[in-house]
Amino acid sequence: MSDILRKPTPIAKIYEALSAVADGRVELCGADSKAIVTSSAHTKRYTVTISDGLYTSNDNATYWQHYAGYPIIAVLIEQGRISLPPDSRSLLEHFKNINWKQLNTDNKNHYDQAVSQFLSSTGHADQINQLVQNIYNQANTLPFAVKGNRKPLIKLSEAEK
Repeated sequence: MSDILRKPTPIAKIYEALSAVADGRVELCGADSKAIVTSSAHTKRYTVTISDGLYTSNDNATYWQHYAGYPIIAVLIEQGRISLPPDSRSLLEHFKNINWKQLNTDNKNHYDQAVSQFLSSTGHADQINQLVQNIYNQANTLPFAVKGNRKPLIKLSEAEK
């Protein structure tokens, strides 16, 4: 597949994807043909399917906006199609246990404000921004197609969280 068949992923979604990776919330299944990504609030699981360069997901961004939402970006990182720079693993510690749903809600879904609030708590804003820009550049130049899927969300009960 030589053409990029999707809208660019907004940079705020890269932060969410890195949190999913840092928390170990990405489960690759079926010889990399399917993945389950647990939400940052641990209340939902998104299904990502992969077939012949087509990635589908039932997260809202992918389904409604037709770009690779954070579950797809997290899967691409876990698959190694998007690579983390060797010196960036220590930065992933800052992404652990970030409840992006709550952070976004607190900021009335102004994602840039949520990202700014997150960055102000890290003490490593410049390094993190460089890492995110690197991932963003890779994600938006990597050739693959995106489509929302209609698989029902897996909502987790309190006992499953």
